[in-house]
Amino acid sequence: MKNAEKIEIDRRYCKGCMLCKYICPCDVFEPGQTRSDLDYLMPQPIRIENCRVCGLCESNCPDMVLTVFAKEKRKENQ
Repeated sequence: MKNAEKIEIDRRYCKGCMLCKYICPCDVFEPGQTRSDLDYLMPQPIRIENCRVCGLCESNCPDMVLTVFAKEKRKENQ
C-alpha cells in the first residue's frame, strides 16, 4: 500500500474551496489558517499519515493546485 511523503498546495492559485477535504476518503485535510496569495484560507494536510495516494484530491481540484508525492519504496538487500 502506498503512503504519501508530502502534499503540496500551490498557494498562488488555491481558492480554499475545500473540495479536497470533502472528497478525501482518508480524512487527510482540515481547514487551515494559512491564506493563499488570493487571500483565501487554504486546506492543510494535517493527517498525511492517512494518505494512500489515491489521487482523488489531485484529480478533483478545480484549480489543479495539489500535488501528492508518494514515498519511495526502498529495495532491501541491495
